[in-house]
Amino acid sequence: MNIKTFLSVITALLLSLNVAWAQDGGAEATIRLMGPAEADLPEAVTNPITLPEAAEDTVAVDKAMFGLDTANQNRERREDGLEQADEAWERGLEMAGEALDNLEALGRADDLPEPPVDPGPPSD
Repeated sequence: MNIKTFLSVITALLLSLNVAWAQDGGAEATIRLMGPAEADLPEAVTNPITLPEAAEDTVAVDKAMFGLDTANQNRERREDGLEQADEAWERGLEMAGEALDNLEALGRADDLPEPPVDPGPPSD
């Protein structure tokens, strides 16, 4: 069986399965209309939601504020560290430039001192 025939058979099989699944109709509905009893008693359908008092959660608020302060302090320390790293990088570049200048100065023959003149053999 060549690849074209194989792909045709697989495509036909998948299409027939898709049609059969769509006709099943066994899917569960997530939205439904309200019945007459529910329409007469809307309180049974829409119960009020109660939220906790804000005063009961002071411990959580204190912990959240402490966490926020800690995060802000860490952010400031990080920014300070990044500034110091940038300054150190610039100093390193300056020092590297000075070192290259020193190497160039040492390598120039015209900057070297004159060799001493040979006075000749020592006299007795």
